[in-house]
Parts: sequence; C-alpha cells; structure tokens
Amino acid sequence: MHARNAFLALVLAAAAARGAGADPAESAIARWIDQPAPYADSAGKSSHPVAFGLFGGAAETGSPADDVSVLRLGLASDHHNVGVLDLNLFYGHAGGRERGLQFGAVNVVEGPLSGVQLGLLVSVCGVLENSPSTGAQAALLVNYADELDGVQFGLAFNRRGEGAGLQLGAVANFSDRFRGIQLAAINMDGDDIRGAQLGLVNAGAKEFHGLQFGAINGCAGEQHGLQVGLLNTAGAMNGVQFGLVNMATTSRGWQIGLYNDVQHAAGVQIGLANWASDAEFPLLPFFRSSF
Repeated sequence: MHARNAFLALVLAAAAARGAGADPAESAIARWIDQPAPYADSAGKSSHPVAFGLFGGAAETGSPADDVSVLRLGLASDHHNVGVLDLNLFYGHAGGRERGLQFGAVNVVEGPLSGVQLGLLVSVCGVLENSPSTGAQAALLVNYADELDGVQFGLAFNRRGEGAGLQLGAVANFSDRFRGIQLAAINMDGDDIRGAQLGLVNAGAKEFHGLQFGAINGCAGEQHGLQVGLLNTAGAMNGVQFGLVNMATTSRGWQIGLYNDVQHAAGVQIGLANWASDAEFPLLPFFRSSF
C-alpha cells in the first residue's frame, strides 16, 4: 500500500480542481489510498452520447453518476463510465470503466481501462480491486495501474502491481508481478518477474526468470536465467552470472567473472578468484566445480 500512497498522492493537487461535485475528489482518492473498494461493473444513472465539462461536476453535462458513451470534452470532467473519445485539458475522471482514448494533463480511471491513456502529467487506471486493464498508458511523470496487460511509457516513472507487456521509462519501472520487458535506468520489483530487465540497476525481485542486463543486477530470492553486469547478486542462483563480480548465497549454475563468491556451492566458478564458504578450500583461482 505504500507504493500506492506515493504515486496517487501526485494526483491530489490536480484532482482538487474538480470542485464541489457529488463524491469530491479528495474523498475518492482517500478511498483508493486507504480502503480500495472492489470494482463492480455497473451502468450509470443515465447516459449521454456527448458531454462537456468545465469544473468536474460543478458545470458539466449530467452528473458524476452518469455515463458518456461517445465523446467527452472539457477542462475538468467527472462521470461514471466513459468512451470512446475523452479529451480534458486539465483533469478527466471516470468512477467506473473507460473504453477508448483518454487525453489530458491528469487522467484517472478508478475501474478498468480498455484503451489508451495519454497524460501530459499523470495517468492512473484500475485502482479499485478486481479491475484488470488492457491497453496502454503514456505520461510525462507517472503511469500507475494495479493490474495492466499492455504498455506503459513514461518519461519518469511507471508502476503496475501485476500484468504483462512492456514498461518503458526514463527513470524507473516498478512492479510486483510482471511478465514481459522492463527498460529504464532503474527496474525495481517485488514478488515474481518473468522476462527481461534492461537498465543500469535491476533489482528487488524475490523470484526472477529470464534476463537481467545492467550495471547492477540483483535478485533477493531464486534467480533462473542469465545475469550480465558489473555486479550480479542472487539468493539461490539457478543459471548463469556473467560479470566482474558475481555473488550468490547458493549456486546451482555457472559464475563467470573476475571474482565469484558463493556460500553454498553446487555449480561451476570460472574467474581470477573463486570463493566458496563451505568448500574445503574456500578460495581457488581460475576454476572450481562443485557438482
């Protein structure tokens, strides 16, 4: 929940511009941060093919409980389900589902997104429980999704709880359970990552399957696959570490580098210096095989 708090807090300032509508923005965001409700697909109180919004509830077509089916256009808009084209200069909010294209400085969809979000600053979707999204998010600052299959492209940060696809960020990508490719200066992960990480620092996963390529690569738990970098670290290494310095708690694969370090060896070390804490001769030059 701490990651959710940090990212969604960035939305507060822009969301306050909604004004005095039913279900004020501050209450909605507080609900997402503290007690996210399960998503339930539902129709709005009424439906409008076209809607216009000025201040998000204070002066717009319909109310926050209504649906917009074709076009929403405004400065700041707040409705329930929205599609197909959603254009808001400052802030666009959907309390339910969004289908189509959403464009604005800050885009927020509480339920699932099926389409594309283009945010000048922030794009957020699927913050309610059980609301998986499919499509793409792009923003200059932050893209956030609890569950997304698709693409996140951010000039700063991308965060998704779980999903599959591509994360492309200039600064950092964050994920808990991810399948696909992460490309950024920093790729930080939580539980289970399967795919490829390309960056200066790739670290944090409790279990990693695939390729880590960067200056520093780390896996806190089981690593299955290939690490290529200046420094490679893993808990239980089941694959190959190739770099200047390779370190693992347990090795059942290959370490190839200038210095290789393992506590419990059950594999091969090739390097200038090879250390295995539990071996009869802990330090050996050039080669060690512990199968």
